[in-house]
Amino acid sequence: MKSFFLFFIAVTLAIPTIATAINIDGVADAAYGSAISTQQIGTVAGDNNYGNQGIANGSELDAAYGFISNGWLYLVMAGNFNSLATADGGTAPNDYLNIFFMTGPGGDHTLGTNYTATFNGRINNMGVGANNTDPSAPGLKFDTAFTPNHWIGVNVGYDEALDATNTMFVDYQMVCSNCPSAFFGSATSTNLPPNNVLLVTGHGSLDGILVSLNNTNLNGVTGTSCHTNAAGAAQSVAAAAVTTGVELAIPLSAFGNPTGKVSICSFITDKYFQTMYNQVLGPVWDGTVGYCQSFLAGGNPAYVDFSALPGQHYFSITVPPCDVIAVNPTGASYTSTGGVGSVTAANVGGCLITVTTNADWLSVTSSSGLGTGNGSFTYKVATNSTIYTRVGQLIITDIGTTLTATSIVTVTQTGLPAPPLGVITVDGTAESTYGCPITVQQLATGFGNSTSGNLSNALGGSELDAAYGIVQNNILFLTFAGNIEGNGNRLDIFLQTGPGGQNALTNANPNINNLNRMGTGVNPGLKFGAGFAPNYVIMINDFQGTLYSDYAQLWPGGTNGVGVATNGYYLGYTTPTNGTLQAGTNPFGLQIAVNESNTNGVNGFGTCNTNTYAVGFGPGDVRTGVELAIPLGAIGSPTGAIAVCAFVNGTGQDFLSNQVLPPIGTNVPAVQVCQGNLGEPTVVNLSNQVAASFLVGPEPRITSISKSGNDVILKYQTEVDTNMTYQVQRSSVLTTNTTWTNIPGIQPGGNVVITFTDANGATNRPARFYRVRQTPLCP
Repeated sequence: MKSFFLFFIAVTLAIPTIATAINIDGVADAAYGSAISTQQIGTVAGDNNYGNQGIANGSELDAAYGFISNGWLYLVMAGNFNSLATADGGTAPNDYLNIFFMTGPGGDHTLGTNYTATFNGRINNMGVGANNTDPSAPGLKFDTAFTPNHWIGVNVGYDEALDATNTMFVDYQMVCSNCPSAFFGSATSTNLPPNNVLLVTGHGSLDGILVSLNNTNLNGVTGTSCHTNAAGAAQSVAAAAVTTGVELAIPLSAFGNPTGKVSICSFITDKYFQTMYNQVLGPVWDGTVGYCQSFLAGGNPAYVDFSALPGQHYFSITVPPCDVIAVNPTGASYTSTGGVGSVTAANVGGCLITVTTNADWLSVTSSSGLGTGNGSFTYKVATNSTIYTRVGQLIITDIGTTLTATSIVTVTQTGLPAPPLGVITVDGTAESTYGCPITVQQLATGFGNSTSGNLSNALGGSELDAAYGIVQNNILFLTFAGNIEGNGNRLDIFLQTGPGGQNALTNANPNINNLNRMGTGVNPGLKFGAGFAPNYVIMINDFQGTLYSDYAQLWPGGTNGVGVATNGYYLGYTTPTNGTLQAGTNPFGLQIAVNESNTNGVNGFGTCNTNTYAVGFGPGDVRTGVELAIPLGAIGSPTGAIAVCAFVNGTGQDFLSNQVLPPIGTNVPAVQVCQGNLGEPTVVNLSNQVAASFLVGPEPRITSISKSGNDVILKYQTEVDTNMTYQVQRSSVLTTNTTWTNIPGIQPGGNVVITFTDANGATNRPARFYRVRQTPLCP
């Protein structure tokens, strides 16, 4: 079977990214500048003395830092937030940081009732009637000019009796009765910032909000008496020096793209919203040195009236003019023939907008009105004469302020249809397109020899006879020839696609299909051969004719935003020879199938030293077994060769067989060795393999084409398989029925780049198109 890859003109794009202005790690970086608001009175909620990233035994609100840039509100509420339910520890989170935002009209000047409040409805305790517990409660009233329409609440839980970690919880409420609310989620800290960042997803326009905690502050306001009496300025100076606390990054789109300014009132209550401390920003303060204020309204927030207290109890952050550019549409797609399109762009301040592109095939053809900040422009997409999809950007930039705003329109264009490739159907059989086996078993199986010939349910044993592999169309195809017994025996396939994997398995991976059973613990954990440190694992078992499969990315790559290994899925199940998985989570669209009909290959362990097979019936002749199609995106989108190690394991990942590929022992069949089953995986060291892994790919591709005098110089990447051969073909036309002419000279593969010269190919004649034919040539 032959396959081809084709080249006309390849364009590689360097696409810039628009990064957030600062790190979201619970620290007010230098970009924030000076504090906007500082505390003037000491805290009645206890003075923290832990100095821990997550754990605090007191609460204070020292200072507020914030600014708005490129459509994002960055905010740090500096201080500490008590994570202990009691003074000596406990099992429930304690104090709550309340942040109310006024971003436009609407909202409630006096907190009402019927807030949907995902956190047990407790925010209603601060409203009219105190959540139906006190009919006379007037409800918390804000300053006269402050009418909030959004609320975010943050608290921290810690169980001193159980461990030394903490969990940050974040809630949201639109401030109006029966309006939307959300539990944004939680983030667990490991005491090492910034691992406790919570990224909000799944909440529509609120998506993208980031929240982080740093509870290490030991300074700021004191917790003794009234706090400023002796030296009035000293208290505020200490508070202004605190730069750690709760940090948020909020896209303005989450709050309806406000203009002008965003105003904020923040204070601390207990977790039930029934006690309000004196920690408010802007502070409760009459401007005198000796001012003292304890609990507000005796501690009951439903009776607090900020408008009757001294000082202004909110602060404001200005939205820079022209800071947000609204574009429509934000993306477009085109076929290889190209085309034209138009975009409207506008900003509030009427500042000058310019448009540039990052691709030579994407050009701006006209514009109207952009000099006043509101207008449109048209663009042209050139013909794509390659087979490759390409992506470019129209970059719309506001140059009217010192904080430059940028919006992006992404343009995607498909390429010409590729020439036919060798056909691979995921059905449990290695078609001829695979070519020869990459690695062949040398040991008789210690898990029993299946001789039933049953297509869907191997009876009597499991064996790994050979492995086949190839990369086509950004898909890794693998076939493990042999049998997986239908008693739940497992085939574990580990893949190394880049740096940072695990040479010895840990027990910190997503515990999918009992994966962590093979990791570190009482024993050292399964250790692979030298140089093999896999990043991914796919686990398969055949139980009574149904194939089940799981997937995991190994830590640290497979983690969420807080450093927890979670990137693991039950992919689903399927019936033999049908590669479609169902009833699982399969975001990358893997296909897996099995054909258990093999009765040849290696013998049972009783004939371990017998290496005699009838011609055509040895392990290298078996082509049926477990077959997989793995999109490269599922394994980190590697561009080089992929290293693979696979083995048969017990039903509970608890007993490793001697069926490993690459095989254990000698690589000289005439001197085959005996090796029993390896047993307990956590004490197995696979360094005695002939090779630590076998290699598949990379996908063949033409890497460059150039002109040298009258010659065309073509360079192309080959697969690692030395049994693949390559031949360049050319044509002067490209249609669905193109005739290709072979250029003499067949080259072997081997993961090398081959240079080919087409003599006089660049002379004055019709355009030439090139492709390379890949053909298996087994010994």
